[in-house]
Amino acid sequence: MKYIKYFETLEEYESWMSIKENAEEVYESEEKICVDGIILSHTYKDFEDEVISNDL
Repeated sequence: MKYIKYFETLEEYESWMSIKENAEEVYESEEKICVDGIILSHTYKDFEDEVISNDL
């Protein structure tokens, strides 16, 4: 399930993501994260693969 987790500051986000279990959960679930009003999307997919498939 994709959902949004909110962080007030970049430092708060970095501190939370530095814990291995939290980072793994985010990447496995492709969870969206909001940091100071900016929404980040995390995924295991390679950016290059996405660009190549979109160019076809």
